[in-house]
Amino acid sequence: MLSNDIKSYLDTYYEEMLKLLERLVNIDSGSACKEGIDRVATIMAREYEKEGFEVEILEHGNCGNAVIARKSGTGPEYDGSQSPKTGNSRNHGKVLMICHLDTAFPEGAAKANPFTIKGNIATGPGVVDMKACLVGCLYALKALYALGVDHVPEVTVLMSGDEEAGSHAVQERIIEEGRKADWCIVTEGARENGAIVIERKGNSYFHVRASGRAAHAGIEPEKGRNAIEELALKIVKLRALNDFDRGSTVTIGTINGGENRIVVAESAEMDIDLRYRTKEDGEMLIRQVRDILEQVEIHGVRTEYTFTRNRPPLVQVEGSAQLQRLAEEASQELGIPYLTAVTGGVSDGNFVADIGTPTIDGLGPVGGMMCSPEEYLCLDSMTERIARMGTVVGMLGCLEDVVGAWGLRPRRGPGRALPFGGTDGDGGIP
Repeated sequence: MLSNDIKSYLDTYYEEMLKLLERLVNIDSGSACKEGIDRVATIMAREYEKEGFEVEILEHGNCGNAVIARKSGTGPEYDGSQSPKTGNSRNHGKVLMICHLDTAFPEGAAKANPFTIKGNIATGPGVVDMKACLVGCLYALKALYALGVDHVPEVTVLMSGDEEAGSHAVQERIIEEGRKADWCIVTEGARENGAIVIERKGNSYFHVRASGRAAHAGIEPEKGRNAIEELALKIVKLRALNDFDRGSTVTIGTINGGENRIVVAESAEMDIDLRYRTKEDGEMLIRQVRDILEQVEIHGVRTEYTFTRNRPPLVQVEGSAQLQRLAEEASQELGIPYLTAVTGGVSDGNFVADIGTPTIDGLGPVGGMMCSPEEYLCLDSMTERIARMGTVVGMLGCLEDVVGAWGLRPRRGPGRALPFGGTDGDGGIP
């Protein structure tokens, strides 16, 4: 089976993968560390060039560079085969694979906490989110090409340089590439229990500033207009918007204000994070928050805010269930438990699912404590999870029709082995 062949290839090159992983982890590439992100971008660009990819580096002045690597599908063309989204003739379909080059760690984190292996656990800043996943995506594809698989889809790998900061610099390009793709695989790490991610919440945020009037707390407090109190009264109302059963949440992440304990606070600021499962719930929640922010609680205090729509929800669309079935089939072949999860965290896959492209997330290795000094990677998950990722890509190149037959019928060809096991005529996936 293709999955076992990929696993064997990865086992052979395991030490080589670890060396690349160590090199990447020991580079500071937090979202604010442009120099480090650009170094990681250059390394990954060269690795894909070695595999015959056409590589484009998207240079950004205010954040880390992004990388796009593209390679045509393998094997013969199929007469009349059309991309259901573009209408253009295709080889074996088009897959967008999404990674990111940045981490959530500050400059100096790599020196303070370098790549370390203790038994089955590797640690270091960004070791699973997502340095191991960068390595995994590369080697999953290396395996397919090295094995001479003749049904690999056209692959585009997009590595953003500011994912942890919202992917604002590359958002439009992500959407553009998502429109061209038949499927999207997000190579983020699996959950701590090994689950892949099939849905993610959407995310927006507000920055709020209240401006009042300063006054001495002992001599003439009545002349003051307290900006902190204005925000406090709003927070009580904002808290009431939480609907945990529905998955809608409002979180006050930061609050700052005042200059001295004996002075009525003239100014105060806060940051509000919103999460929601559907676009409809998101729009309702955003309206409710706006209404509260625009209400005056204390006469004489002015409130201003800025609003940022970060990412839409990653929801299941037509074709999502079938894509998940491929991941389940590959899991069974490799003996990996098939678990799925819905999470409140966001990824660049949110943008792609929003435009209707079937998207699956969390196909990378297993780890935990992401974005904390205790972030870790389970080394024994490396080759098996990367093998599953590669197997899914290989399977996607065997579909008869991406949309019209999203029942997952394999492509037919006389006597050709199928990645699901068996040969043509066995029926493939029901």
